[in-house]
Amino acid sequence: MKVSGLRWYIAGLLFIETILAYLDLQVLSVLAPVLSRELHLTNAQYAGVTQAFLIAYSITFLLGGRVIDRLGVRRGLALSLVWWSTANMAHALATSAEWLAVFRFLMGLGYPGAFLAAAKAVSEWYPPEERAFVYGIYVSGATLGAVIAYPLVVSISLRLGWQAAFVVTGGAGLVFVIVWLLLYHSPDRHPWITPAELAHVSRGKVAGEAAPSLMRAWKTVVKERRFWTVAIGRLLADSPWMFYVLWLPKFLTAEQGLSMQTIGRFGWIPFIFADIGSIGGGWLSGGLIRRGVPNLEARLRVLTVAACVVSLAFLLAFPYPTPVLFALLCLFMMCQTAWTVNLNVITVDTFPSRLVATASGLTTCFGTTGSVFFTAAVGWIVQRYTYDPVFFLMSALSAGAYLAVRLILKGAPQPALEAREGSTP
Repeated sequence: MKVSGLRWYIAGLLFIETILAYLDLQVLSVLAPVLSRELHLTNAQYAGVTQAFLIAYSITFLLGGRVIDRLGVRRGLALSLVWWSTANMAHALATSAEWLAVFRFLMGLGYPGAFLAAAKAVSEWYPPEERAFVYGIYVSGATLGAVIAYPLVVSISLRLGWQAAFVVTGGAGLVFVIVWLLLYHSPDRHPWITPAELAHVSRGKVAGEAAPSLMRAWKTVVKERRFWTVAIGRLLADSPWMFYVLWLPKFLTAEQGLSMQTIGRFGWIPFIFADIGSIGGGWLSGGLIRRGVPNLEARLRVLTVAACVVSLAFLLAFPYPTPVLFALLCLFMMCQTAWTVNLNVITVDTFPSRLVATASGLTTCFGTTGSVFFTAAVGWIVQRYTYDPVFFLMSALSAGAYLAVRLILKGAPQPALEAREGSTP
């Protein structure tokens, strides 16, 4: 059996797996007000729990790219799904901040495979003009997971207790593993792909030899200037997004006085706009490429607009009626994901498929390292002051990230890894 347009069904699988990934990730933050009460967590302890995840997340992104490059997308993502879903379910056993941190650390060790494998799948299944759009699709799956998490997690916790929320969401991931293994194969091995589509998805690939050793892969990646563009950009600019993911429910309850029921009803709205930013940001740069704009220039045009908006996050420090606050959150989160998609897809544009997971893992390690320090800073600031300084810090980081991207790329030559088809780095 042959299926026309099979790559869009593959995009659907990536969309679903990232929905599940972010659904699991968001359970903790949605339940943060409840867990703070039930387990007597201070803001500093909550920051420590989130740091445990980010530290493990950084470790796996540093080394996990090679695992995905070696295992391939199909087996690598299956392993990741089983690991992080089981660890998420184990959160239900936590009785203290320390145990919550242990389970969060374990979850962080397996979680990065969701995004490393997806980035590698994009490099395998899509030509350059479709990559940012598909990248946006699966990133929007992540934010849709957050949308689902708010009403679902609140509803489950109110009816069955907070422990059930972890068990139900983690169990969904274990079920999806079966679907994934049945339906996903690489293009050259997929029994349902047509010859025409195989030729289409092979266009614009950066070709090369078989996957090298870990040290050789790292040396190849870090020599490329565009790698440092993404790495430094993420070191600075991933932190504002982490605030929205990890701290938004606590902020809304502490500063805006919203109840858990109200957060369940309305807390998901900004993440819908984050979805729009993911898909729309990828669509915009892809449209520019289709009109003849070079890949990098197309990405930079969207990055410029997004950076101008997210650098205004300091406006959140001022008091607003709840509808106005939500409108600002929607705007900033939409532009934040448009930024993220176009910055990250530079990695996919630059490196051959055999190195994409390694390069993505290294750049994400930079991003999570910045987020570890940022999360610690947020916990310290909020414990002693208010959230207001945090928003000024977010603005400074966003503006600094954009300046770093432009400065690193200024006068950069065409990367050696973008050689014509058939060359090797």
